[in-house]
Amino acid sequence: MRRFFRFALLLVGWAMVVAVGVAVWLHYSRSRGELTIFLTSAVPFAIVPGVLAVVVFVVFRRWLILPVAIAAVLALCFTQLPLWVAQTPPAGERFTVLTANLLFGQADVDQLADVVTREGVDFASLQEVTPESLARLNASGVARQLPYSYALPGTFAMGTAIFSRTPLSGQGEMDPNTVLHNLKARTDLPGARDTQVFAMHPGAPLRGRTDVWVRDMDLLHARLQSIPAGRAIMAGDFNATWDQVRYRDFLQNGFADTAEQSGAGFVPTYPTDKWGGMPFLALDHVVVRGFTASSVDTFDLRGSDHRGVVVSLVAS
Repeated sequence: MRRFFRFALLLVGWAMVVAVGVAVWLHYSRSRGELTIFLTSAVPFAIVPGVLAVVVFVVFRRWLILPVAIAAVLALCFTQLPLWVAQTPPAGERFTVLTANLLFGQADVDQLADVVTREGVDFASLQEVTPESLARLNASGVARQLPYSYALPGTFAMGTAIFSRTPLSGQGEMDPNTVLHNLKARTDLPGARDTQVFAMHPGAPLRGRTDVWVRDMDLLHARLQSIPAGRAIMAGDFNATWDQVRYRDFLQNGFADTAEQSGAGFVPTYPTDKWGGMPFLALDHVVVRGFTASSVDTFDLRGSDHRGVVVSLVAS
């Protein structure tokens, strides 16, 4: 029985090493299928079986196998390392960007207004904005603090809105072929005149409809590849994590993830309406070009299934 127990544990150890190897492969794989897209979202959690495998091989003194397990864990850590190494932001005038998903317009607008006021937000990207929630936003402290706006509201998850402390120009839709509204505009931000701003919300990879997510991510990436050089901010619910190649496609031509810049690490934002309100997926991001983030924080938003994200930026 003891030998069987030992053999079983070693077999589990090997299975955990394989799981870590699959996680590393998923990080670099351009996933299209439903299973691989969802599994890629769980890549950071593969560190748990990886460490357990190392412990198993140490306990049973499997010195020849141990380096394989350690190498797998190190390869996984390498995929996540950029998120944990902070850059030093330059001196300059700071400003604040916020993104929040309102869950079919049901989120508490007054609470959102409190966050906008408390954090001194200069630019906000809001997703899942319905006509009714837009009316509440326009009558709330959000519009008082951020008086310039451009919105394409819609039913359920369709609508998106931009709110800004400074005037907007060049407003429009990034690509009318995306399933949800993705918006663009220009505005003058502290220390950064004529900044291109984008409110992002590609379609979610729903079961049986992952092709919608793939198409939207590719369409939006193509649009961003063609934008003029200069400072730019993308903020929103990307329905994608750091480990998905199609998200990292956005991090080209000088663009950077603000969690990566600030060394914020793993910043989960979804879902907040399950598992005791503890999110485990990092779907909401702020991506920038020509700026450096000094901090990335999240906040709970009643009525939403996402945490909002607040980022402090300075022109670089």
